[in-house]
Amino acid sequence: MTRGRSPRRAINLALTIASARGFVTAFKRERGSVCDFIIHTPTSTVIVLVMRSRRLHCTNKEMELQAAEPLARLRHIPDSPYRSRELWACSPYGGFRFFRLEKSGLAETGRDGDPVSVTGSTPGTQRGKG
Repeated sequence: MTRGRSPRRAINLALTIASARGFVTAFKRERGSVCDFIIHTPTSTVIVLVMRSRRLHCTNKEMELQAAEPLARLRHIPDSPYRSRELWACSPYGGFRFFRLEKSGLAETGRDGDPVSVTGSTPGTQRGKG
C-alpha cells in the first residue's frame, strides 16, 4: 500500500469515467488490494488501479518509476488477451492519464481504453469530469 490516505476523490472521479466504458464493480481499498475497480465489457475485463500523482507530464518510463509499487501489484494479475490491467494516474486538480500495463511496460491510452497515437502528441491530461 502506498503512503498516505486512499485517493478517494480520484477514485470517485475515475468511477465516473469507467462507467462510460461498461459495467463497473468497485472494491474497497485495503492493505494488499490489487485494484480499485473492474470494468466489464462484452469483449474484455479491465482491471484498474487509481493513483494520485503530482507529476502527470512525464514520459511513460518516468511514470513507471513513479508508480513502481502500484504496478508491482497489478503484475500479480495474470496477463490475458481478454484482460487489460490499467493504471489511472490523477493529478490533485482532477486531470487523468491512463496507462495499460503490457509485457514491454506502460502504454498510454485514452479514457476510452484505445491506444494514444505516439506521433505528434505530447503527454497531457484529460479532465476527470466527462
